[in-house]
Amino acid sequence: MEPTFLILIAGILVFSGCGQRSEMPEAQMVVLIGIDGMSILGFQRAATPNLDNLVRKGALSFKTRSVMPSVSGPNWASHLMGAGPEQHAVTMNGWTRETSKIPPADTDEDGYFPSVFSVIRQQIPQARLGFFYDWDALMFFTNPKNIDKIVYAESFPGTFEMATPWIIENQPEFTFIYVGHPDEVGHEFKWESPEYIRSLVEVDAAIGELFRQLKEARLFEKIHFIVVSDHGGIEYGHGGISQEEMVIPWMISGPGVIRDRMIEQPNDVYNTASTIVSLLGLEQPVSWIGRPVFGAFKGSDLSKQNTNAYVQDPVANIKSGLYTSAEYLSLSVHYPEAEIRFTMDGSNPGEDSELYREPLFIDKDTRVKAMAFRETFRSRITEAYIKLVLPVEKIHLRPMPCQKYFSEGAETLINRVIASGEFTDGQWLGFESKDIEATLDLPKISAISTLTVGYLNNPFSWIFPPTFINIQGSVDGETFFDLGNFDETQITAQAKAGRNELRLMLPASVDVKYIRVNAGNAGVCPPGHSGEGKPAWLFVDEILIQ
Repeated sequence: MEPTFLILIAGILVFSGCGQRSEMPEAQMVVLIGIDGMSILGFQRAATPNLDNLVRKGALSFKTRSVMPSVSGPNWASHLMGAGPEQHAVTMNGWTRETSKIPPADTDEDGYFPSVFSVIRQQIPQARLGFFYDWDALMFFTNPKNIDKIVYAESFPGTFEMATPWIIENQPEFTFIYVGHPDEVGHEFKWESPEYIRSLVEVDAAIGELFRQLKEARLFEKIHFIVVSDHGGIEYGHGGISQEEMVIPWMISGPGVIRDRMIEQPNDVYNTASTIVSLLGLEQPVSWIGRPVFGAFKGSDLSKQNTNAYVQDPVANIKSGLYTSAEYLSLSVHYPEAEIRFTMDGSNPGEDSELYREPLFIDKDTRVKAMAFRETFRSRITEAYIKLVLPVEKIHLRPMPCQKYFSEGAETLINRVIASGEFTDGQWLGFESKDIEATLDLPKISAISTLTVGYLNNPFSWIFPPTFINIQGSVDGETFFDLGNFDETQITAQAKAGRNELRLMLPASVDVKYIRVNAGNAGVCPPGHSGEGKPAWLFVDEILIQ
């Protein structure tokens, strides 16, 4: 009985796989457009009518993850090779076969991991394949002998100017167009800066001209377009594991693609190559781990789950954070047919929530949640938590933190940036075996009611909660009086792994100009700890006064 049962199960699996594959349309031409550094927030903030129209005609994913590290080389290799760095071995920018730290898991006779180009060339020898790019490092990843047309340009307008006539003339099975402009601008001016948003607008205009000429040549409706990014960014860079860096937009349109829908299934960058070869009716190599994005195609079981259309998330003019004065919070979307509804009590907005009409005046701690609606469709929730704190004019700290965890020195405790749960994020001050004393000088005598101290609890890294915290106030800077104390028992009772906050809430507001915070260090790692008897660390970040 057992062999019969196994054969039956195998048959079911094969039938299921074929059923999914049968739902894939047969593509004549596929054009992959790679926009380096395009973040989800950037895509939504920028006025990109051509990409927006592509999404209306097709499908969009906001659940696509880059591979780690979230840098360009490994991710473009993954888009083109149907696998991650563990397989194709591209682990850094500037990768070459000679500098590779590990060999690829699978190679051709020239030492290259299988790419979408080599797979197409092997199974469709007469196929026409093009590669147009403006970052020279890209050509080290794939075997150039499989590509008919390889063109490097100094800038993205030149890339499109050369790619467009070649596509029209040759009607290639597959073309890759790479644009590095937004990534370059993000590194120079910051991600989500006005300059960065403008770079996406400029790239969209170039894409629009490509679309216009393809329409004139009566090719546009025949082509499957896939537009992808490799990573987002934070401040001036990327490479970490934050949502802003790791989760990126992925969009597709063309014959057989669902229209005006969001792809809700999880997606990965290495699924791009699998989708391309599947559209062309080809088999992918065993060494690929990617899968076609079946949820993007009509008739598949997965696509039937994708019932929501793309509605731009409301964009707030200010971010969640700490502010020293009241603020006006504005919300906007590009589409006039979309309306924004919001809440200010922490609940999720719905169709019956208050309609946004004008900027919201925020003069106390407030959590604003907003959602855009278009017909029966809705966006994701945009959330902004505004916390108002008193400004601090000066801070005196003793002793100074260890040089390795110095950050901005004492100013780190009042820079209104909340540290993460990672002690290496640059927002923590680290003290080895030493108690600390911080004295904060307010601009003027002020009534305070709440004081919060942030600390880190990570025993595995020899970082322990404070053994005590004593908080004092003063009007003249000479005579201090107690405001509150926390002993080790109280602190330990509420400590959790990662970042913690100790909040002192006074029964009545107290006038002070100076506040002194003393915090105790455990001194040494406790008995039974892997570092027993070795120096213990105390990590603190923000001292907030309200």
